[in-house]
Amino acid sequence: MTFGPLVRRGFTIIEILVAMTLTLAVFAITLPFVRAQTKALGTSAGRLDADQVARYAQRAIEHDLRLATADPGQPLLVHAGKMSIAFNANLLAADTLDPGAAEIETGAATTLTESWRLSNAATLPLTTRSYPAQDYLNGDGAISRNETISYFLRPDTITGRSDIYVLFRRVNARDSVQVVRGLQVPTDSSFFSYFRPVGTVLTRIGESRLPLYWDSVAVDSVRSVGIRAAGFFRNRTTGTTTIRTVQWNAVLPNASNRLTFSCGAAPGAASSVVATPTTASQPYRVVLTWNRSPDDDIVGGGDVRLYTVARRVSGAGNSWSTLVAVPASGANTYQWDHVLGPTAGVYDYTVRAVDCGGTSSVQASPATVTLP
Repeated sequence: MTFGPLVRRGFTIIEILVAMTLTLAVFAITLPFVRAQTKALGTSAGRLDADQVARYAQRAIEHDLRLATADPGQPLLVHAGKMSIAFNANLLAADTLDPGAAEIETGAATTLTESWRLSNAATLPLTTRSYPAQDYLNGDGAISRNETISYFLRPDTITGRSDIYVLFRRVNARDSVQVVRGLQVPTDSSFFSYFRPVGTVLTRIGESRLPLYWDSVAVDSVRSVGIRAAGFFRNRTTGTTTIRTVQWNAVLPNASNRLTFSCGAAPGAASSVVATPTTASQPYRVVLTWNRSPDDDIVGGGDVRLYTVARRVSGAGNSWSTLVAVPASGANTYQWDHVLGPTAGVYDYTVRAVDCGGTSSVQASPATVTLP
């Protein structure tokens, strides 16, 4: 009897165990590497997404801001706030008859291609001010073709966080359109900032001076707008968040050519008027001090030119006599000495701030003195 060679029909248990052990060892070695790469990829994607959100917002606003312009008597900047801005620009035309427009959309409505009309006035976003207060005309006497563009941020309620916002854009009084969501603004920060020339340096206008409106001379001094756009991304798998910030200054090319046709609204009043008499010897003297008007601020506008000091016999109604005009210098506190003869009686002193157009503030509270 003869036997042929033995034929193996599979692996032995030992061979299978060895193979499984080697496979598990390879997985154990490579799994941390794969996890690290996956995490790095997720982090990189988060940064990219957050960066794109920030840059998209910044570029959208800057594109329109650089085209901001105005016809004579029309404001270039309508509203300058920390979380909102409004300005005039000729961005859209309905036909080719408007060579100054940046884009043409055949048949577009006049509410998108002409200036905001008084008959359609409405509240500016995030403010209580209604605009416009008049119809604006171009040099030919026709309705201006500069639309009013508003950008503003509202809280993004979907995220459950109070520092995440949605950016909106509005033309005139039309419906608002969402530009981008997922913008982060810290509670102690602002999205927009504004810069005006002080000497040869562009200086930031203090946040305490904001908002500014079209009827203030301070808004005409703005030469560039700062944008702090921070994109927010949340990884739904890991719960980690990524924030990427873009800071940019958009120069207003047409602002330097602006002609100020008025000095805006009446300036704010001075405060804390104090009159201190000195009557130990003649001539008597009254030292008058007061704190500056909020518009007497070189950073915030500086449209106050002088202060007028007036006096009356106490209780004599409106029988005020102007005594002096004190030039404004931006000082926090002013002082003026009134030298008197041997005049007895009770007198009231008051101060008014006067702007570059001669418009006066309301009177500061009278300071009463008694002379023997």
